Amino acid sequence: MNIKELSVKEQVLLAMQRVYSNALTTTSGGNISAIDERGHIFITPSGIDKGRLTIEDIVEVLPDGKIIGKHAPSMELPFHSNIYRTCKDVKAIVHAHAPAVVAYACMRIIPDSSCARVYEEKLGKIADSRYALPGSLKLGDIVMSKFEEGARTVMMDNHGATVGAADMQSALAKYETLDQLCSTLFNARALGGAVIPKQKTELEKSQYPVCRIDANDKAIRDEICDFIKRAYANKLVGSGWGTLAVRDGNGILFNCEDDSPLDMNSDDVARYQDGKISKDKKCRYLDLIIKIFQKMPQANAIFISMPSAIMGFAVANYKFDARLIPESYLMLKDVQRLDHSIIGDFDALSDKFSTTAPVAIVDNECIITVGKNITKAFDRLEVSDYSARSVIMAKAVAEINPIDDDEVKEIDENFNGW
Repeated sequence: MNIKELSVKEQVLLAMQRVYSNALTTTSGGNISAIDERGHIFITPSGIDKGRLTIEDIVEVLPDGKIIGKHAPSMELPFHSNIYRTCKDVKAIVHAHAPAVVAYACMRIIPDSSCARVYEEKLGKIADSRYALPGSLKLGDIVMSKFEEGARTVMMDNHGATVGAADMQSALAKYETLDQLCSTLFNARALGGAVIPKQKTELEKSQYPVCRIDANDKAIRDEICDFIKRAYANKLVGSGWGTLAVRDGNGILFNCEDDSPLDMNSDDVARYQDGKISKDKKCRYLDLIIKIFQKMPQANAIFISMPSAIMGFAVANYKFDARLIPESYLMLKDVQRLDHSIIGDFDALSDKFSTTAPVAIVDNECIITVGKNITKAFDRLEVSDYSARSVIMAKAVAEINPIDDDEVKEIDENFNGW
């Protein structure tokens, strides 16, 4: 079900269902709204189980304040309506209580999005706000004032956070990214703390003519969609971040960053071939993907993503040791830690990969995994993040005791991990 194809009222319902099912809010917490071209606001109700909402539960608020529906609107209606009144570019608002976000709100600290490109680009300026009684006009004025100043992501002291965007898909992606940022920073803290890059490395935007490219690739497109949805369910990719690319003959198929994983279908998958691209959509790492495939004929699939445990290592600039259990070493080998500056040199970066070096973590940027097929590239991404979670958990108790060199040699002599 593609959220962009739904009515505004249906979008609000589906958005809350997704926020709740992704553990970004609780049964009684959070509220979501959207405004249509007539100025009618559709908002989640007050005091109704978020896990059981139906379309009849969504409340409509007319421009004159008249309420249509069987429930009272969310008590936070004042700041929703204030934002819509003052910020005409905002058409959808998400307010939720994800644990990592609430932790920052209760510390009254603004999470630093400059720790990684994906967070800074998606969130923009993050503002703070003072505490006020939930549902009060005072709180409505406080939050609205931050939006007036240009912020579209507002931390709310001892409360949570509110984000606004031009459409519901973008608002959901923004809140998910905020949760991802906060989680990443907590993971980095366990590894010594976030390191902010002194100099940002720019990525050149790919410039390819857009045209129709005929190919019999429906089965691979379907497989890409299936793996992206699976990766999303395991929080290995998110809305607006995470790319899977697959070699197909002399072409490359890949998902576009701006597409929501939950809404993807095979028609959304783009194809690059012979210097042309089939869709005018964003994939900031396409040139890198092309280089890796050119230099590594054994690779047929590449994942580039930013899951929060691995990003904890990337943001902390901390070397990740995959020698935890035989399976993790066998799948990942010695994971490379690469300086952030290399992201601007795709020739040098693509040279880093081989059948014995299939994984690299780039400081403050991403993880890259390569494989002989989609399953292998996905498995390496999954094993990387799950293993990173294990290391971070262990940090609260003791240091990991890795498999020693003789044991690693024994694994290499008995198994071919590629």
